[in-house]
Amino acid sequence: MSCYKVNLGDEASKISVIRDKILMKTGQQQTIIYVNKRANSMRLCQALADYGYKVSTESAATPQHRDQIINDFKHGLINIIIVTSLIAIDFDHPQVNLVINYDLPVSVYNPTEPHIEVYLFRIRDKGAVFNLLCGDTDNMLMEKIEREVNYNVTEVSSWVTEDDYKNMLIEAGLKLKGLCIDS
Repeated sequence: MSCYKVNLGDEASKISVIRDKILMKTGQQQTIIYVNKRANSMRLCQALADYGYKVSTESAATPQHRDQIINDFKHGLINIIIVTSLIAIDFDHPQVNLVINYDLPVSVYNPTEPHIEVYLFRIRDKGAVFNLLCGDTDNMLMEKIEREVNYNVTEVSSWVTEDDYKNMLIEAGLKLKGLCIDS
């Protein structure tokens, strides 16, 4: 597993990095994007759908519709699913090898403390994990996570090029759009 933290200036930059630097390179990879807030889920889903990605979110779905979304994802009818921490506990798909933490998981009782168990559940045995950070609070949460989980998390500067992202994804063993890479 390759784990990265990407420091960004604002929330809009998170969407741009996901869309233009990560997903553009991975094509039809099964990807999970984790968010903490329904508003982030809806905004991100719309932004990615506007660019033609097969994406869905469970955040506004009824239980029956949520089951259909998860089933469509598992069967490859959609390639990107945006989920909240609420369903993270009962959701896993072994084909997923790209995880994006749009929001870091936080404790329900103390939002200045990371929820380590949820973080570990999100990232377990996945090819590449991108943690998108925006501001001092996110950086503090990530520092606490790094101390707790003892993973090597590589810092990625905001000026990193698309080719740099491509190389990170290749190093993580992902197959990229238009390339055949054995992992």
